[in-house]
Amino acid sequence: MAILSIQSQVLAGSVGNSAAAFIYARLGCEVWPLPSVLLSHHPGHGGAEGGPVKPARLAALVAGLAARGGFARCEAVVSGYLGAEAAVPVVRDAVARAREAHPGALYLCDPVIGDAGRLYVPAGLVDGFRDTLLPLADIALPNPFELATLTARALPDRAAAFAAMAALGPPIVVLTGFVGADTVPGTLDLLLLDGADRQVVTVRRLDRNFAGAGDAFAALFMAGYVRRRAALAAVRGAAAASAALLAATAAAGADELQVVTAQNDWVAALHATASATEW
Repeated sequence: MAILSIQSQVLAGSVGNSAAAFIYARLGCEVWPLPSVLLSHHPGHGGAEGGPVKPARLAALVAGLAARGGFARCEAVVSGYLGAEAAVPVVRDAVARAREAHPGALYLCDPVIGDAGRLYVPAGLVDGFRDTLLPLADIALPNPFELATLTARALPDRAAAFAAMAALGPPIVVLTGFVGADTVPGTLDLLLLDGADRQVVTVRRLDRNFAGAGDAFAALFMAGYVRRRAALAAVRGAAAASAALLAATAAAGADELQVVTAQNDWVAALHATASATEW
């Protein structure tokens, strides 16, 4: 079974599909990376060339995949950074095709719209996530800014965050990088809402930001979740692997996630949280 991953891609670097595709493949998942945006490198480094892939081209690629019967093998669709509102119908169509051809196919929506108080997509794309994609999703992975923006709710503590997660809509929501009044100092919370079940996984808070960390976490989570459909185990595994990946990146003094060079570290951390039957 395969995972269709629709998100940004760079020629050099480890963000979007350029991180996720390797993670999926390294963990034994067939992956179909479809770039919503194609850039020379992460724009945070300055001077990036490229831009959004035309929606008509994206739609044609999805249609071509369907024409060959590919969606019968599609176990999950994952969407991340889309860049433009016009990409929303393409994702919606891909999810519909996957579910028609393969009943039980999952859709994970990472509603990438901004972070740290800053919106970095057009307002129409925010509406596209809220009104079109999130209602379709089985799983959502917002960060605190995205959750607060999409639900118009403040997140002062875990209780408020869980209430907002329930209001977001999908049956499974993982809130990443949360800090509230009841978060243990020096840590970050990963909050999991799985139906009526509420879980908190804490991780050490690092003193720097890592571009692509959310993309890597989403791939690590989904690679685990498609195997056993156990959300808490997938969160714990993704948290452990992400911590190892970020630690290796920091130790190397690198400005890109060391997804490939540190693969032994993050794979070992992932396996240490799981039984041998899970991987």
